[in-house]
Amino acid sequence: MMRKITLFIAFLFLLSVSAFSFNIGVSNPKVKLKVSPGEVVTGSIRITNPSSNEVKIKVYVEDFKYVPPYDGSKKFLTAGTLENSCAKWISFSPVEFKLPPFGRRNVEYSISVPSSARGGYYAVMFFETALGEVEESPGSRLFVLGRIGSLFLIETEDSIKKADIDSIEVEGSSIKGIISNTGDVFINAKGTYFVMDSEGMIYDRGKIKDLFLFPGDKADFALSLSNERIPRGSYTLICNFDLEDGDVAVKEVDFMKKQDNSIEISAVRD
Repeated sequence: MMRKITLFIAFLFLLSVSAFSFNIGVSNPKVKLKVSPGEVVTGSIRITNPSSNEVKIKVYVEDFKYVPPYDGSKKFLTAGTLENSCAKWISFSPVEFKLPPFGRRNVEYSISVPSSARGGYYAVMFFETALGEVEESPGSRLFVLGRIGSLFLIETEDSIKKADIDSIEVEGSSIKGIISNTGDVFINAKGTYFVMDSEGMIYDRGKIKDLFLFPGDKADFALSLSNERIPRGSYTLICNFDLEDGDVAVKEVDFMKKQDNSIEISAVRD
């Protein structure tokens, strides 16, 4: 009998494997809820099968966290591992089911928020299905699984969203810094910047990479100031991170571009 080896190929929202195509869809890739301590919240996620083959779905919940460089990369862990986990609060049905060709079905969930909850809590609900088998070597086969997930982002009404921008310094032709999540909920910091002179003339503008930070996380960011666009002189850099829902973190940096094109910071303000 040929030996079978199980290979898990886990992607959160997209799977692309040679010779295989991922064959289920999820209606809510992100479930974001504002809750009160002690509240019970219910909802559903619709799973669809766009293929002409029947698929078997297994449902389960895990913890997740963002990892350096905090660009959206995640690490998945056993449910209940992390301090900010809400995985054990979530009950759901069904746990396993089959979807006929082009079929759809709702997975119903219930979230029981403890009365002691404060701040943000997180988990991911995975929907897993078999993709097929490939022969790795004579007598050995790979059983390939794929999964797609819905992130659960649960925050209490009295939660605090806040970020600090610190450690502003020059590195070559760039200005870099650190953004820290000093609140008690997740932030997706979407950064932009512009450079203006004392008359308000804009000389440069751009986007800073998106950052994904849980409470206590901090990430480096850097922005390159164009030598071609910015002549020698004195300027103010406005660095703005949109934290969503109307919350922002802003830093103003006065700097001089010198004769040799080097940059010197003269002042930093919130």
